[in-house]
Amino acid sequence: MRIKMQTKMKFRKILAVTVSAALVCGMLSGCMRKEEKAAEPADTQAEGEARLFSEGVDTVIEITGFKKYTGADAECFLKAGDKVAVISPSSLPTREQADATIRGLTEWGYVPVEGKYVCTVDRTLDNCREDLEWALSDPEIKAVFCVRGGYASCEVMEVADRKLITEARKPIIGFSDITACHSTWTRAGVPSIHASMSAAFTDLPKDCADTERNMLRGEIPTYKCAGSEYDRQGTAEGILIGGNLTIMTTVANTEYDSTKLDQPYILFLEDCECDYHQVHYSMTVLKNNGVLDHAAGIILGEWTDTDPMPGDYVGDSRGGKFSGVYDMIYRQFLKDLDVPVAYGFPAGHGGK
Repeated sequence: MRIKMQTKMKFRKILAVTVSAALVCGMLSGCMRKEEKAAEPADTQAEGEARLFSEGVDTVIEITGFKKYTGADAECFLKAGDKVAVISPSSLPTREQADATIRGLTEWGYVPVEGKYVCTVDRTLDNCREDLEWALSDPEIKAVFCVRGGYASCEVMEVADRKLITEARKPIIGFSDITACHSTWTRAGVPSIHASMSAAFTDLPKDCADTERNMLRGEIPTYKCAGSEYDRQGTAEGILIGGNLTIMTTVANTEYDSTKLDQPYILFLEDCECDYHQVHYSMTVLKNNGVLDHAAGIILGEWTDTDPMPGDYVGDSRGGKFSGVYDMIYRQFLKDLDVPVAYGFPAGHGGK
């Protein structure tokens, strides 16, 4: 599946298959007097949360229409009554998350079939591989819906029989850590859908959930977004790849690295709970592997709950403090790149 991308300084129009984690906060307190113990952790947590910021989550966006996909991979999309495997190749979901996914898919007109080890607390890597290979091998299953992200799908991609993906030609649905799966599917030449998981049936606003429901049926949305001061004008066409920036570094130079294509690609990136140092590190990995130079266009999504304090890479010795993640990425990586770049597309770990 190909997408076309056009960016302008005020508006940009993106034809894409992508729309859309658990956010974990921790704190450590030392030995204190009894009367101070209750107050200090709350204060520390409040201070930590106060300095976190997000970019791209408030981008004004309008869905201007839907177009039925009729390309070579049209058979990969779902029809009413299709059986959909419900698995979790990443972190262990709760029973509530799995049940919400099953109820939601049923309400959408599908027949969800749960894998054996979705919520098994002591499941092993082989158990996760078994669930995935079952979903791909069963001829009655038409798609693979992931319950949640988290971590470890890259491990599953390492041990799974990847030939089954090409043979089955079934889309996988998810985002965040599921980026490793998207990369594997792309290398296998099979479409996948970057979209919300169990949250589509619990926390996602109705218009977002409806858009995801349409995409599963092959009705592709056209978007119009507010622009950014960092946008670079231009038009590009290519295979849409990418997802979570951190996970993209874990698949770099593997047999399932989606950037190793023999055709143009448009790179989409987003991330959460990072500081400048972490983002810079991951972007450097992509840069040094030629990923940025070979992109026909780049779309930067949401950066949520960014912490500007940890680490020492804040821009002091790079021409002034960075005003945000977009500012840092623009100045350090994309300023002189001669391809269209769109900043702030509202997809990722935000609420919409």
